[in-house]
Amino acid sequence: MTDTMTHPQETPAARPLHPQFPFGPAVKTQFHGRIALMGPSGSGKTYTALELAAALGSTTAVIEAVHGHASKYADRFDFHTCPPLTYCSPEALVAALAECAAQGYETVIIDPYTLFWSGNGGVLEQVDDAAKRGSSGSKSGWTEVRPRERRMWDALFAYPGHVIATLRSKTDYHLEADEQGRHAMRRFGGKPEHRDGAEYEFNLVGAMDSDNTLVVVKALSPDLSGAVAARPGAEFATRVRDWLEDGAPATRPAPVTELIAQARHPEATLAELGQLRDTVRRRFLEDVLMADDDGLTLIRMDDYITRRGRTLQSAAPQDVHAS
Repeated sequence: MTDTMTHPQETPAARPLHPQFPFGPAVKTQFHGRIALMGPSGSGKTYTALELAAALGSTTAVIEAVHGHASKYADRFDFHTCPPLTYCSPEALVAALAECAAQGYETVIIDPYTLFWSGNGGVLEQVDDAAKRGSSGSKSGWTEVRPRERRMWDALFAYPGHVIATLRSKTDYHLEADEQGRHAMRRFGGKPEHRDGAEYEFNLVGAMDSDNTLVVVKALSPDLSGAVAARPGAEFATRVRDWLEDGAPATRPAPVTELIAQARHPEATLAELGQLRDTVRRRFLEDVLMADDDGLTLIRMDDYITRRGRTLQSAAPQDVHAS
């Protein structure tokens, strides 16, 4: 007779763990939101992003591109912003995220993220420029620019807080009849203006239409997946926050101020500085500016750590081998 009984998963016998694969029981932990809001112009992406940010944390920074629409809501939401970026290169976004991390913002809104793909200085423009310089057409352009794009994505997902990105969608118009039979043109959001599959990188994706209705097209939560919110506000934002905070507290990375203090520590060893530089680069914080030793000049944290390491290396006694 076939044994159809199910048995609870047994714990493997104790044995040395491979350092690269330390398997253990899965634990549900809290995590940071990586939220994408996509829709046509006027669908309410920026406003909804600010509603979400207000629920997710106490401090919010908005990285604005070109025209800077977020500031028109400054009377309703408390957030910080800087002059809108007019050159939306991947490198600029990486540096802006590093500065936000240095200042400790709990939530960052990138509005619109699309321009770092198709705007002035964005990925597509850099690919075109690289292709013109190359000898093998567009393929050479992607070969040069793809690492920059990947670094931009990695910096976004390495941010030590919540990130909300707005994605513009190509606008489609359809003639629709209302309940009285009157016809009118209505705007719909089509494909988001970004590379194919960009929405799969996020843990929550909402599609918005011209009526300011949001449909959750992706969420790692059965309670939120497929949810529909008309003019989403504080109630919807609270649902998202509760989902992200459902679980054991996650280990938080050291704040940037602590990393700077480690870089300045007078007794830091060459090995410690090397590990610190690896941490800074892994978290894409190389462009964080800190005061140099004179207390006046600003210097990139990566350059400061590298210089200190070289100074210690040159001062170390050299081995002398007799011939």
